[in-house]
Parts: sequence; C-alpha cells; structure tokens
Amino acid sequence: MRQTARVSGMFRPITAGRFQESGSTPSRMLRLPAVSPRLIRSVWLGSAAVAAMIGLALAVVLLTVRATHSDRIFPALTVADVPVGGLSFGAAAAAIGDRANQIESSAITLNYGEQSWTATLRDVGVAVDENEAFAWSVRYGREHSAFRRLRSTVALARSGERLALPITLDYQQLDRWFDEIDRELGTPPRNASVAIEGANVVIVPEVDGMVVDRDRARAEIASRLQRLDSIEAELPVTTRIATLRAVDLEPARGLLLAAMSHPIQVSNAGGLWTLPATDLAQFLKQDISSGADGARAFRLGLDREKLAAWLDERLSAAVEKEPVDAEVGWNGEKLVAVEPSVDGVALDAVKLAELVEGRFFGDGGTVEVPLTYVKPTIDGANLDKLGITTFLGAGGSNYAGSSDGRSTNVAVGASLLNGTLIPPWGEFSFNEAIGWIDEEKGFVEAQVIDGEKIGKDIGGGICQVSTTVFRAAYLAGLPVTEWWPHRFRIGFYEYDGWNPGLDASILQPTEDPATWADFKFENPSDSWMLVESWTDGVTVVVNIYGADLGYKVETTGPTWGDKTQLLRPQEVVDDELDPGTVMLGQVAGIGEELSHYRVVRDRNGELLWERSFYTKYFPRGDIWKVSPDMKGDAPIDSNFKFPPIPPAGVDSVGWVPGVQDFAGEQGYEPPSEEWIPPAEESAEDWVAPAGEWIPPAEDTFVQEAEWSAPAPEEWVPPAEGAVSE
Repeated sequence: MRQTARVSGMFRPITAGRFQESGSTPSRMLRLPAVSPRLIRSVWLGSAAVAAMIGLALAVVLLTVRATHSDRIFPALTVADVPVGGLSFGAAAAAIGDRANQIESSAITLNYGEQSWTATLRDVGVAVDENEAFAWSVRYGREHSAFRRLRSTVALARSGERLALPITLDYQQLDRWFDEIDRELGTPPRNASVAIEGANVVIVPEVDGMVVDRDRARAEIASRLQRLDSIEAELPVTTRIATLRAVDLEPARGLLLAAMSHPIQVSNAGGLWTLPATDLAQFLKQDISSGADGARAFRLGLDREKLAAWLDERLSAAVEKEPVDAEVGWNGEKLVAVEPSVDGVALDAVKLAELVEGRFFGDGGTVEVPLTYVKPTIDGANLDKLGITTFLGAGGSNYAGSSDGRSTNVAVGASLLNGTLIPPWGEFSFNEAIGWIDEEKGFVEAQVIDGEKIGKDIGGGICQVSTTVFRAAYLAGLPVTEWWPHRFRIGFYEYDGWNPGLDASILQPTEDPATWADFKFENPSDSWMLVESWTDGVTVVVNIYGADLGYKVETTGPTWGDKTQLLRPQEVVDDELDPGTVMLGQVAGIGEELSHYRVVRDRNGELLWERSFYTKYFPRGDIWKVSPDMKGDAPIDSNFKFPPIPPAGVDSVGWVPGVQDFAGEQGYEPPSEEWIPPAEESAEDWVAPAGEWIPPAEDTFVQEAEWSAPAPEEWVPPAEGAVSE
C-alpha cells in the first residue's frame, strides 16, 4: 500500500477582532433625549439608501471583475510564492507547474559525520500536485455560493489571498532511500542465523547495528518542506538491536543437523531418485514471524518455489507423458474413434516440493511423486463435444493413367490428409496437413510442372489431392482463404465430368513454410470439422464433416474468356539422355482464361459471401528432348503453321474450326519470341507469387455478363517448382 503524508494545505489569514475585558463596567448611565418616530423613520430610510448604493457599487465592481477576468485568475491571488493574479489560465498553469518542478528538483542532503547523502526531493518521494493548485486558483472567487464569492472578492480587495501548494511525501519511496543509507553507514544490524558448511551446521552470531532513525528523519523532512526550498540537515540515527540472538538458535541447529543426516527418495513407476540432503540444503529458508501472543518465533523451511522449479527440471522428463489425441473417422452415422486417445501425465512439482520439505525436516524416507492427469484435446471418450454431426461436402478426382510414381504420391498424400481436424474458427492448411514433402513420408519422384516446363521431382501428383480438397470445400460453401490454380490445363483434373478451373496447386520449394503456396479454407463455426480422404487406386475422395451449417451453395461456370496462341515447337538437347533418344517431353496447348462464380447463403437465404474463382492457363509448345548425338533430328516441321484458336467465350476442348477459321489464320503472325526453356530450377530458385495479383476476397462480386479477364501482367501465377501434376 502506498503510504503518503500531506505536508501542506490551503490556508487563509486569520481575521482579527476586538473584545471587551471582563469585569469592566461603565461609570455611569447616560440618558438620551426622546426621539420622535418621524426622525427615526427618516434616519432608517437614509441608511437603507446608503446601504443600497454601497451594495450597488459592490455589485458593479464584482460584475466588472468577473467580466474582465472570465479567462484569467482573479487579481491579488498568490499560490505559495507564485503571484498568479491577473494571469491567463494557461500562463497561471505554466507558472505553477514551473514552481512545482523547481521544488521537486531541489536537493535534499543529509549529513552524518564525514558522510553525506544527496538526492532530489522527487527521488525521495516528494510530489507537488500542480494541477490541484491550479484548480484552486481558478475556482477562487468563482464559488457556487454568492456569499462565498462576495467573501473571496472582499478578501482579495482588502489584502490579497495566498493559497498553499499541495505537497505529498511517499514514505515507502523515502524508506528505500533510507535503506541505501543504512547499508552505507557500514554497520547494518543482522540477526543470528544458521548456515550449512558441508555436512556441518553452524550458527552465525548476531550483529547490532546503526540505522536511520526514520521517525525523526520523516518529521524533519516534513517540517523543512514548508519552506519550499532545498533541504540540508543532520541525519538522525539510532542503534538497532538484533532481535534474534545466537543462543536462541541452538534448537534450530539441532533440527537442521537431524535433517542433514538422512536423504530423501522420490519414487514413481518410472524409477527411483535420491535427493541428497546437501542438494536440498541450498533451498534453506529462515524466517522470523510473530505468534498470536506477539512473541517472535524463528522458523526453518525450504524455499518451495525454487525447490519446485529444481524438481521439475530434474524429474519432469522421466515422469511426464504428453497426451495423445484420438484419431477419428465417420462410420456413416456419427463420429467414432479409430484410434483411442491417451491421457497425459504431468508432474505436480509444487505439491512434490511440499512433501519433500515435510520429509526433510521429518524422518526422511520415500515420497511418491504426485501427478496430475491431462486430458487430450481430442478425447476419445468425449467426442460429442467436438460437435461434428453432419456431412458438409465431398470432392473427387480421377487419376487413371497416372504413372506408378504419381499414383504412389497421390495415395501417400491422401493417407496423410485423412483424419485432419480443424478447430472452431480455425483455418485448414493443406501443407500443414501433409507436412514437408520428402521421401521419409513415402513420396517418390514423379512428373511435376517445373517453372514453365514439365519435369520430375519428389511428390509429383500431390496436387491431385489438393484439387480434391478444394472441390469438397468449394461445394460445401466454406470460405476459401488461399487458392492457386494451375499454370497449364491438365486433363487429369477434367475426368469424370469435372469442369476445368476447379483445381488447386500447391508449392513447397524449400523447407521454410514462408515460401510455400498453399490451399486454405476457414471453419466458420463453433464446432470442429473433420476432413477424411482415401483412394481406391483410381479415384481420390475427400469428405468434410462438421456442424449442420445449413449453407445453400449456388455455382455457375465455367465462363470462358480470351484465348492465347500456343508457342512454337522446340528441340532441347539433354545430355543425360541415352544416345539415339528423341522424345516428346511436353505437348503443346493454347492459353485460356475462365472463371467460376460461387454464392453461399445461410439456411434463411441471407447472403454470406460470394466470389469469382479466376484461372489463367498459359500457352505452351511441343518440346522435343534429344540426346546430343540426335541434335537436329527432332520431328519439327520447318513449315510449321499455327492452328486457328477458338474465339473467346467457348471451351477449346470439343471446338472444331470451320473453313473461315483457317482462312482467318493464313495471315496470322505468330508470337515473335520463341519459348526458351528455363534452366533447371531447384527449390532455392523459386520466387514467391508476384504481389500484383491478390486472390479476391469471398465477398468480391463479378457480374458474369460483364466478366473480362485481367491483363496478363496483372496476375503472375506461382512458379511451380514443386507443384505436381
């Protein structure tokens, strides 16, 4: 508690008056002649007139002063030794503040013999409330009562008025300064104590010391503060007798010798540990307390807080076990535990410290480790609290015809994803669900889109799984927070009647998640969500379960935009190919733009969010890879002509050009630049998606009839150094 003393207050001059000495009597009584009533009435009326004139004059004076000092302090007013009368409010506040700062910055010096200690009044707890002093000066003469206003004005007119500065002294802060002085006096008092030296217990004798006489020092400082100036005074000191003498500690010494004679053992199913008495002695704590009768008592104990920390550091690794969440799944009707949960075990170090202390000062022996049991977040015995009751949406994708490596990666990814739980109001991340893509998890090398070409890397095909999750979340109406379409149009994602543009690529160019491109969506509910995934060797299926959201999802698309001519065919010499090799490494395809539009409403038909999902497929040309000895033998037609491209607004798949389309292409000039394959990209070469394009928020609305694709430079898809196909 902050202890302060008020050392000055507001004061007023004492009004002097006369009194008659007791016992005095008049020597005689005078008789006055009789006065007629008419004369009395005339005198009374005259006096009343004079009083009225005086009152009127005073009223005029008061009104004049108030009018001329509406934003000023009334004249003839002083705060301490600061004349503020007639000053504007701002000037008066500044003057009082400057004086307060000057007082608080003044020095206080205490001398004792050849020693002296100096500090500022502020440092020892002196505070001047200049705001209160300013408020007093403003209110003076402006009281609510007319009588008080008149009295204040008369006082100002007669001899002026002086207000005091409110000053407080913080005893706790002052005592901290006295504590420093006590230490520097050189003879601080010290009670007798016990100490452990090896296996022996000794008594350290008491020392009587000299300290600041705090009551006298406080009174002296409070008195000197009335002068509003620096303070220099002799330091009052007193002798303090140690309250605990060496002779009083013989019983405690015997108790501690007994405690040091036996070790303490701690047992648990995981083992048995010995706590040597010499180790426990480092936590010895000595206290002096007052009993019910006021008598002082000496108590030995152990510092439980420090002992608990020491025990926790020493034993927790061997004793504690982390809880294990249940693995859950959907059995067609409800949520069930596929693998049971396991409760965790935690060391109760605070309770153990209490038990060890009792044994240390008792008979020694063995202490059973106190434990607390920690329930896992996903408790198999209480799955209902997760709130997963309803099927929300499903996605599927067919990868028939994939290579063995690609099929393996799809199966591994689906297995890692299966059973993922999303907490209430949490965010699903595909990359977090499957982790870092490496061979330790079972991923193998397969075909990927590597930059602007198709190559091979570990995990090729994983985008088959991310695409399937995207479709489930898309159809369930869940808010998508991160989504990247593929750079090239790929047939795998259009099997089983799925439209183009409903795919999702992911990217892990390095082990640093900050460099990853991800697929994410939110759980917009108070309940958990479950993502289940599996594959039958041909098809990947993803189901999402959660609370009954009641969402109504409306989708339109694809809406087709502009087309871009494919690139020229090209031959690439690959030094790693066997002699005599000529192979088609990449098949040509035109560039296309399209979008899907999704509207999500609640069960009452109220709009929740809507968004356009825009995709830009980039063009590519045939890439023939040849061994060095076959350079120039790629089957590229020297008279190659670019085929006609479909008009905007139609799907290129299934479009058959007419004669007029070929006629229109005869004068067509192909792109001037040839496609140059980039150097083989490693994960370190990947550059994050350019900042010019930001995926539209869920509430972005684009009218389908007014759809127009952004200029190519407005969107740069992520380099796909590790995005599988």
